[in-house]
Amino acid sequence: MITLPVMPIREDAGLDRPQAAAYRRRPVVVGACLFVLLAFCTSTAFVKDAWAAAYFEIGVYGLVAVCLLAGIRRRRERLADGWAPWLIYAIPLWGVVQIVAHTTASNAETREATLRWGALAGVFFLTQIVGRTHAIRHHMLTAFLGFATAIAVLCLTQLFTSEGRVLWIFPSGYPDVYATFPSYNHYAQFVEIALPIALWRAVREGWRSWWCVLAGGVLYGSVIGSASRAGAVLCTLELLVMLVIGLVKLRDRESQRQSRFVAATLIVVPLLGAAFTLVVGWERVWDRFQLNDPYVVRGEFLMAAADMAKHRPLTGYGLGTFPEVYQRYAIRDLPFYANHAHNDWAEFAADGGVPFLLLVLIPFAAGIPAAIRHSWGLGLIAVMIHACVDFPFPRAAVSEWMFVMLGLLFMEQMWTRNSQPLVMPPIPEAAA
Repeated sequence: MITLPVMPIREDAGLDRPQAAAYRRRPVVVGACLFVLLAFCTSTAFVKDAWAAAYFEIGVYGLVAVCLLAGIRRRRERLADGWAPWLIYAIPLWGVVQIVAHTTASNAETREATLRWGALAGVFFLTQIVGRTHAIRHHMLTAFLGFATAIAVLCLTQLFTSEGRVLWIFPSGYPDVYATFPSYNHYAQFVEIALPIALWRAVREGWRSWWCVLAGGVLYGSVIGSASRAGAVLCTLELLVMLVIGLVKLRDRESQRQSRFVAATLIVVPLLGAAFTLVVGWERVWDRFQLNDPYVVRGEFLMAAADMAKHRPLTGYGLGTFPEVYQRYAIRDLPFYANHAHNDWAEFAADGGVPFLLLVLIPFAAGIPAAIRHSWGLGLIAVMIHACVDFPFPRAAVSEWMFVMLGLLFMEQMWTRNSQPLVMPPIPEAAA
């Protein structure tokens, strides 16, 4: 019996050289445009006016349209397989259904939320178009890590000197700013996505990626300095998980030299994190941990959101309408404005009903196995957990990177599955 291995065929096989070169250039150009839009959205996170979000959304919609109309899909593009990723594109359609069916408490708020969800779905689609090869996905992670490290350096340098001014120039209206984020929780969520990438590359590549070791220390120290309790806990857990992965890698070492590099990395990364923590100070976050029942108000928001979902379990009150409807279900009057439920999953059920909650939850839950298998994606799980006590999804400066990571994980999962060599069934030997 003879068994014949069948190797996978390259995507550009059969193309002549000019066509193959053009085929390879397309994702690079689209990826550069996408990164500019993502960086713009994060850099303008402090802007309260609608123009920043509008420019980002228009840019994403325009880039999607150009990709389709300019022929980037003339050849059939490989998107993530399975039905779970396709639910992403149904998320903004739910808002359209609410507007058409007149089940929303505010057409204006639902229209704005629908446009934001549509832009995030566009980011997810473009990420798959760009990240069709393993090399490009690696470059995308490197670019994001470099950008996140620059944001962390900015956060550390202006943490105690900016007096609420972004880049020491633009007033934010808040007493403190964290790089371009007015909220320490949203900044921590941004870092939660980037930190595992730095730690993964540091453990995997050793001193070949020395800057990733330094980036991990800067990112971790900046979160401690921001005084986000959930961010400090989750980033510490990410650090511990990656150290465990590094220890496992030591046991399964390929060479003595590589083992020394990994061992040195395991020592240096926590030391750098501790050093930057001492520089920015840990007292603020420790004081916040000492608060009595710190989540009492958020618990009241959660109960109100649960009541809203109970009264309209199928349709909800309309995407983005929680602040308007909340007053009907408020447990007590509060001296401040309740902008969100501080639990995105409960707010999804309140605004869109159980069907909308499932539309968001299923694709992200489907990405968890890939995030565990490819540890650079562990930040996605961390932010999903953080969403239980805060609201990262409505903030495009955070959620855009969540959809990028989800798209990369789905493409990496498909690439891993398809890159396994196929084996032909045995061929019977000719009878003598």
